[in-house]
Amino acid sequence: MTVKELFSVQHDENKLRSLHIELARHEDFNPYKSNIISDMPKGSGGKNFSEWYAERGDRIRREIALYENKLIEDEKKVNDYINSAPRPECDIIRFRVINNLSWEEIGAYTGYSGRQVSRKFWNYLKKDVQNVQDVSGKV
Repeated sequence: MTVKELFSVQHDENKLRSLHIELARHEDFNPYKSNIISDMPKGSGGKNFSEWYAERGDRIRREIALYENKLIEDEKKVNDYINSAPRPECDIIRFRVINNLSWEEIGAYTGYSGRQVSRKFWNYLKKDVQNVQDVSGKV
């Protein structure tokens, strides 16, 4: 499993958080502004705000549903990968990838220093990538 695939859960959670904020801001937006009288001409090409408002809201809701489904799939893949790892590494990977803890926090939970935890994490990932490359025959 690549580092990008491993951290896809964090990416999906961040994207979902961002989309929920965007949806909240969109729903707070009032497309019907008060009438401002000025002596500047507005032109005849006005925008249809209600159509734009509905389309944008639907787009955001579709993206949220897409990322919720993607998050479920990615969590399953990552959990399968974590469960196949040996004992100290599986805890370290879970704390780092799923719980998004810092190296020092992980070290406090596992009894290692932050540097040792980081080294174990990256060494395991490098070793796993090399094993996958050896099995598949790629160099």
